[in-house]
Amino acid sequence: MIIRTFLALAFALLVIPAHAETPDSSQSLEDRRMQKLEDTVMNSNLPLEKRIRALRKILADEMVGGRIHRTFCLWDPLGKAGPVASTADDQKLRSLHYGMELDFIIYQNEQDLLNDFKEGQKCDAALVRGHQAIQFNRFAGTIEAVGAVKDRKQLQVLVQLMANPKLAPKLTDPEYTVLGVVSVGENYVFTNNRNLRDVVELRGTRVGVEAQYPEYAELISRLGGIPVPGTMLENVQKFSQGELASMISPAAGYLVMRDGGNENAAGIMNTPLATSTVHLIGYTDRFPAGLAQILREDFLFKFDSYTNRLDREMSIIPQSMWLASDAQKVQRLENTMLDVRLKLRDDGYYDPSMLTLQRKIRCKFDPSRDECRNPKE
Repeated sequence: MIIRTFLALAFALLVIPAHAETPDSSQSLEDRRMQKLEDTVMNSNLPLEKRIRALRKILADEMVGGRIHRTFCLWDPLGKAGPVASTADDQKLRSLHYGMELDFIIYQNEQDLLNDFKEGQKCDAALVRGHQAIQFNRFAGTIEAVGAVKDRKQLQVLVQLMANPKLAPKLTDPEYTVLGVVSVGENYVFTNNRNLRDVVELRGTRVGVEAQYPEYAELISRLGGIPVPGTMLENVQKFSQGELASMISPAAGYLVMRDGGNENAAGIMNTPLATSTVHLIGYTDRFPAGLAQILREDFLFKFDSYTNRLDREMSIIPQSMWLASDAQKVQRLENTMLDVRLKLRDDGYYDPSMLTLQRKIRCKFDPSRDECRNPKE
């Protein structure tokens, strides 16, 4: 019931109006047949099997042996044994249902994946982190705006909205299309000093931040810390070796440290800075609207399955590692994160309509928030 309410909310704010199409007398019979098939695939109110039959007819010319072949390139810092790569077989089996034969290439080096994807030969689609996705689709990439999504329930509502066909125009341009979003937890501050329990106490502290995340360098600077840019794996290594006192990382950073034989972090501040996601980005000409829509809905359908698997992976983090935060300091952090979002929105980095949608979702979950009375986004 809550999700249906949010659907109505989002479309009042964001959706490009759907106009009824007047039949064109100049259209051929074949054009009208294809249009009817496309309308069927994009109609999420119809039974899935009927939509898949229509999709197969649309893609018939591309199919070999009744299947369309595509290659997905996946980034997992732990390689083929990691939590992202472990979902590949499940996706392969599910994709057969709607006529796709998938091959996977697993990358541990994210930049290598991005280079191969942009080159356009090896990868039809790439599974990349949300802040890498922003270069392909600013609306979807803004999901990870600092402080914008407070918890998994809010993220699930957001993913539900993005899976609705009416939002498809915001997820597709002539070159790239967003095919799905998956939660991989949240981003936190790791520290080697248990006396530091709040992000606002980082003044003078060297904090590892990922170079492609401008919001984290901005946030740490505003709090008086010293941002030290690097890749995720470089930051984990330097933090593990004591070269950095703190770092910002997805909770999965702990798994990377453990895999490297070093779990020496003193603690993880339990106030998340942002949601952490991975996005499947495909070439628009290889994933026409109907196929892209079915994939987005399939990712939504598996949201709970993926997050449950993530919880099992994250359960190895000892409870003693989590450092409780002071409520007053959390509020100060929220105010600073809002300032960062507004700056990056005005700089053209964050998408304003996604920030507005996220604020509306936060206010539906907690109408007492000051931003619900005095909105700035």
